[in-house]
Amino acid sequence: MPNTTRRESVSQTLSRRIGQAFRRYFVTGLATLFPVAVTLWLVLVIFNFADRLLRGVLGFQIPGLGLIVTVLVILIVGVISVHFFGRVVFQAIELAFSRLPFIKKIYPAVKQLAQFLFDENTRQATFRRVVLVQYPRPGTYSIAFVTNECQTEAPGKAMTLLTCLIPNPPSPFTGPIIFVPQPDVIPLEMSVEEAVKLIVSGGVVASPLQAAKR
Repeated sequence: MPNTTRRESVSQTLSRRIGQAFRRYFVTGLATLFPVAVTLWLVLVIFNFADRLLRGVLGFQIPGLGLIVTVLVILIVGVISVHFFGRVVFQAIELAFSRLPFIKKIYPAVKQLAQFLFDENTRQATFRRVVLVQYPRPGTYSIAFVTNECQTEAPGKAMTLLTCLIPNPPSPFTGPIIFVPQPDVIPLEMSVEEAVKLIVSGGVVASPLQAAKR
């Protein structure tokens, strides 16, 4: 009887671990593929629309013309979006998206990830560098992004506090914000891109945690 109970316990533990691993890898894969799939889908939609429109107008198909029009459309949208009128239009569209029941949960995350991947200025302004901090308790360490720093006397003496974002896998953009004294953080020889890969993959794709020279 004890052997049967032990086997059942081992079986339940194994099933639970398999289920947890499946959920972790599935969510990581989904988070990795989602922005890529959205980008490819958008380009494909523009390409198919331009190709059908040109075929209907011209009456025949010119190989490669649909791709050229697709590139031009994306460039025109980029030019418009950086000017005042375009910013107003796209802000209105974003406001409309933020009110839709399902889209409002997906669009902000996709926008943040797209800005991070394609906008170097946004990436540098959001995450300055990667550090290691003792969190959630002394003796355990977490990857953190330094997003800001400030001078304060709130703890009773003047010091520099670093604003650190602790990412919650698989999203590198959400998580608790903690304020850590500058001497207590460990700078890492890791780029922001490498840290994002580590977080999105749930630690599967991990670079060596080497301390940087202060």
